[in-house]
Amino acid sequence: MSPVRKTTLRDIAANLGISISQASRALNRKPDVAPEIREKVLALAKKLNYRNTSGKHEKTIGVLVPWFQYSFDAFVDEIITQTRQRKLHMIIFPRNDVPALDSQLIDGALAVGERISSEWGRQHNIPLVVINNFGWVLDHVNSVVPDADGESRQALEHLVALGHRKIARLRGPVATDRERNRGLDAFYRAAELYGIRESVRNICANTPEEMETHLRSLLDEGFTAFILIPIEWISRCTKTIRDCGREIPRDVSLIVYEEDAVTPFQSPPLTAFAINYAELVRNALDQLLLEINGEKGESQIVVPTRLILRDSTGSCPSAPR
Repeated sequence: MSPVRKTTLRDIAANLGISISQASRALNRKPDVAPEIREKVLALAKKLNYRNTSGKHEKTIGVLVPWFQYSFDAFVDEIITQTRQRKLHMIIFPRNDVPALDSQLIDGALAVGERISSEWGRQHNIPLVVINNFGWVLDHVNSVVPDADGESRQALEHLVALGHRKIARLRGPVATDRERNRGLDAFYRAAELYGIRESVRNICANTPEEMETHLRSLLDEGFTAFILIPIEWISRCTKTIRDCGREIPRDVSLIVYEEDAVTPFQSPPLTAFAINYAELVRNALDQLLLEINGEKGESQIVVPTRLILRDSTGSCPSAPR
């Protein structure tokens, strides 16, 4: 990503015909500035997206979140913690309110799981880093993402080692084909490596009812292991498995995404992928601060995900003992 061209204090002062020191005092809320001058300076600074890169002020980070659910709450909690540690000021903006960023003096922005236009830089002139966007790498926008390919490989390796051959990935509704297929190529490559490419399946459902229908059909076909991606459908899917007369892990193995208030306390506790929120946010803030300071960051950083082994995965019932 090319560094964004910054408006300087000199630009503001020259535009208004005042001294640089006057502009600086106005922006820093110093008392010895005429009210009308202060008002003009602040208005122009907002219009020109002025960013103070001197390092002598508390930088303000805008955080864009599309909606609030467990995974985004976890990201926001971590962003709050790390911005405080770095003495950064944070403002949360809801989805569909990107223009609000232009009404405040934001030094840079983080977008959590949001699909942002690749025209971002031209439209807003604000450095941006996207976290946890599985769908696509944005043109000219830095991104920090969990390792979806690594997740697929870990899941296949673990389940195959337990004797499973008929394995399905179950996804909830998504907006793009790329998002739907995140990690899918690695899933199929791993299946090919283990000689089970023809017996694995990738299912995408738009509603819990549709997911339940697919799950019942797969159980009837003899599938014995499932990787469930939508966190919010855990209870519905585990109930469906039990309603079909199967027990976890005696008959069916299940891998989900970690929700630490839920997954360890299910019966049985669920094997889960744990996203490293702290590392994702740390990398994102590092990259954003580089961009704010006019330096070039990485186009994409991939953060490993850890598989927590619990009691919801076990030996395939049809595998040789």
